Amino acid sequence: MTYREQTIEVYQSYFAVARQLKKLAHQSAAKLGLTVHQIGILNFLLGHPGQTQKEVTERLVFNKSRVSLHIDALALKGLVNRAVSEQDRRETKLYLTPAGEALCQQYNGEAWSHQVLGEALEQFTEQELKQLIHMNKQLLLHLNP
Repeated sequence: MTYREQTIEVYQSYFAVARQLKKLAHQSAAKLGLTVHQIGILNFLLGHPGQTQKEVTERLVFNKSRVSLHIDALALKGLVNRAVSEQDRRETKLYLTPAGEALCQQYNGEAWSHQVLGEALEQFTEQELKQLIHMNKQLLLHLNP
């Protein structure tokens, strides 16, 4: 197999894995009445409470107007609270409500994409998994100059 053929095979395998995980993630989010983007926002706020909408947009690389709509929907569902910043009254900080935190934790514990991937990874040794993670991080470094 030529280097180019190997490159194409690696590309196609990553694309197929990503497509399947995305499909499972969408199904898991829908089961909870949310979108994958909304779950992404909840997970980000779980680890980084008190972020502004701008910070969420920049970190998650979503369209600004879409983030606004998702945050509005999450607020309407009682999953996210907005609070005016004490340092700068023009900024609004975002926080998970207890219900938002619980739903986020539920998703992370029950998500089919996590479960299926976990089961698939069981076939590898700990050393192979460490190597896979290392290789993926190296690839990302070179793909994001």
